[in-house]
Amino acid sequence: MKYQVIHITDYIYKFPATLCHNLMFQIPQDSEFQYVEKYVCEITPKPSSEVERVDFFGNRYLYFAVERSHKKLTVTSQSILELHSPSWIKVNPKLTKPWEQVVSWLHSTNAPNEIRQYYLESKHVTFIEGIREYALKSFTPGRPIMEAMEDLNSRIFKDFAFTPGFTDISTPLEKVFDHKKGVCQDFAHFSLACLRILGLAARYVSGYIETLPPPGKPKLIGSDASHAWIAIYIPDHGWVEFDATNNLLVNNKHLRVAVGRDFADVTPLKGIVYSGSEQEMKVSVDVTKLEEESVL
Repeated sequence: MKYQVIHITDYIYKFPATLCHNLMFQIPQDSEFQYVEKYVCEITPKPSSEVERVDFFGNRYLYFAVERSHKKLTVTSQSILELHSPSWIKVNPKLTKPWEQVVSWLHSTNAPNEIRQYYLESKHVTFIEGIREYALKSFTPGRPIMEAMEDLNSRIFKDFAFTPGFTDISTPLEKVFDHKKGVCQDFAHFSLACLRILGLAARYVSGYIETLPPPGKPKLIGSDASHAWIAIYIPDHGWVEFDATNNLLVNNKHLRVAVGRDFADVTPLKGIVYSGSEQEMKVSVDVTKLEEESVL
């Protein structure tokens, strides 16, 4: 599968901004099942300084600053990605280790140190009341870890309603759990909390997935969006990805950008701006499946 992604972010200020410092996590990278054919980024107005770096989690990100007056900031990321089916697609969930054995291994001296941070609470992933009981309905005694994860993924998909506008990134996990409503980042954070409270290691994945229009209807420009899902660590198979929003074991239609403990680690664009009043943010994302070679 080959896809083109165009991600446009506009910040519009009521009064001119005199200075802004920004971090951008929109740069995809190569992996076992993803090849970045092309990536370009355009920023208007042109930044005074611009540096690409790699963070603690191995993500590529861009720092940039605009040090002159402007009433609008536009960041356009464009990429062409080639995807392949990941190795976990061929794994038989019933043959994976019992989840309790995985917990014991993760908390032993045999587990790599970098995995340990992923079974702890984080800014948006907290161990709220009732979440352990919810998770244990899937993670029953002795159940193979991948089979239990598939069940949890399916239950979240069935129990929670995808409801844009009901939450924002500041909405506490308790509200999402109480009302059983939210969007992809809420379902990812809830999935992570279910796993981490049991002592399992799981991380947040940000990226994109193509959204298809109703049959017979044209696809609207800008109608796609950033997406989020999770990856759980399964010994012998590594990080295995699940998408509760769509009840999927992730295959070759999810385009990965960054990983972290939660949304706060991989926010697509964040920063500090010096301005005299409020601002408006507009985001447009287009994910297009390519049938032949394309150029940006």
